[in-house]
Amino acid sequence: MTVVDASTLDALLNLNGKLAETSLEAIIDQAIDSLNIYGAELPNMSGTAGSKTVNLTSKQRGAVLMVARAIYYGFYVGLESTTLAGLTITTPDLLSNSTVLSAIKEAATLMREMEVAYG
Repeated sequence: MTVVDASTLDALLNLNGKLAETSLEAIIDQAIDSLNIYGAELPNMSGTAGSKTVNLTSKQRGAVLMVARAIYYGFYVGLESTTLAGLTITTPDLLSNSTVLSAIKEAATLMREMEVAYG
């Protein structure tokens, strides 16, 4: 088991503290909730806001961080738009993209698969 906290996601996304710990925790919990929709059965973060943690296996951690990255770019960064010379450019919401949703479903499925030992 490994501990996942706000600093884990901050380092992965290379944010260098640009997003509050509570926001990063919300993203991690949303990633967990998204995986749980597909039967992953993961616990949410616990503790005091700003210093919450969750213990996950390596496989669970990989899935949660993969989905958290999609949520960050879909919900946080994807909500931004830029106007330049009268042209507005909006980053798409990645969770409305069927490829991203497929990745979330696949991560949940892979996490649930039983490991079979041979021999």
